[in-house]
Amino acid sequence: MNEVMNVGETILLDGEPLSLVTRAGVEAWIKNGVRHSCRYDQVRDPLDGQMKYRCLYEKDGADVPFVLVGDPGSTDGARVILFGDMPGIATKDS
Repeated sequence: MNEVMNVGETILLDGEPLSLVTRAGVEAWIKNGVRHSCRYDQVRDPLDGQMKYRCLYEKDGADVPFVLVGDPGSTDGARVILFGDMPGIATKDS
């Protein structure tokens, strides 16, 4: 992760836009039957310098991918969630 900028409901990561989605948002997609896919890429955690996995979602009809973030009401705010190990992949392609 080189440069992250907050731009309302999206962030720019190295000049490329990403929309934000929380776990509750993904659960709402599943509940409402919204088709989406999930993938992970590896990025360097800016806090500890370790390589970690970031979860990216692509939703049918959306031009910009979504990055998984924490709940804005939590103590960490809407920070991008990074995983130390590759999590199981949850998708909804029905």
